[in-house]
Amino acid sequence: MEYYCIMVKTGSEEAFKADFEKILQEYDPGAKLMFFKKKMRTSKKIEYEQVLFPGYMFMAVQHLDPGMIKQAHNNRNFYHFLPSDRDIHQLEGKDLEYLSNIRKFGEVQGFSKAYFDKDMRIVVTDGPLMGFSGNIIKVNRKRQRVTVKLDLCNSTLKFDLAYDEIQGVKEDL
Repeated sequence: MEYYCIMVKTGSEEAFKADFEKILQEYDPGAKLMFFKKKMRTSKKIEYEQVLFPGYMFMAVQHLDPGMIKQAHNNRNFYHFLPSDRDIHQLEGKDLEYLSNIRKFGEVQGFSKAYFDKDMRIVVTDGPLMGFSGNIIKVNRKRQRVTVKLDLCNSTLKFDLAYDEIQGVKEDL
């Protein structure tokens, strides 16, 4: 499969997916559109879902057909392929690694399990943050959130993910 990143109107990810995925099936029956959500928690511990990368869609196809590109441009919620419509190329290297890591946990990213070692560094033991520990730029222990920074498709993205703290762990695993 080839994977591509598409920019769409923020907030229209569901609508774009519903409309465009039907059209994609005509070109490639195995084609799939993905966008990811994250589970979060309010200060009162109420869980909710939120789009992980607002405006970003990921497309998996056997081969990118010019007809697919034309059909995407006909969708009112479509902006462009990344890095640009003049330079469409499939995800590779770190971009593909990030996407593969995120896909392992499904389209809704749940809570990671983490603890703090004796030097007060966060240690992620399970969940979506597992592959991103080197990209954690901020930890909010009170709200149990970490801010992750990624360079994806020539763009820098910052996003928060929630974690559950494992109590009682005193040493590194």
